[in-house]
Amino acid sequence: MLQLRRGKPKAPTSDLRMFARKEQKMIAEAHRLDHSIIARRQPRLRLAVRDMSVNGMSAFSEQPVQKGEHVGVSFPAEGGQRAWGAYGRVIRCEPSALGYRVAVEFDPLPAA
Repeated sequence: MLQLRRGKPKAPTSDLRMFARKEQKMIAEAHRLDHSIIARRQPRLRLAVRDMSVNGMSAFSEQPVQKGEHVGVSFPAEGGQRAWGAYGRVIRCEPSALGYRVAVEFDPLPAA
């Protein structure tokens, strides 16, 4: 038998991440990989990382970046772990009180 639900419907969630985010507090260095005029003039970015997951990160930047722009990000050695890096593309850049809030989606790693 089919039943109708009464009451308020659940609001759709706007957080569609596949992997859980982990809060981080570190400074990462990014290198802009595209050949736009802006990227060539300011090839490096300093990113104050807010949170990270297996497939992306959120950070603050003093400089804006373009949606879709490709970046290489270098993360410092921390807590007994070695320094590491990732490539990705900017999926969002919004002005904020601390500069620009940037979201980067990491490129998938090839299967071993």
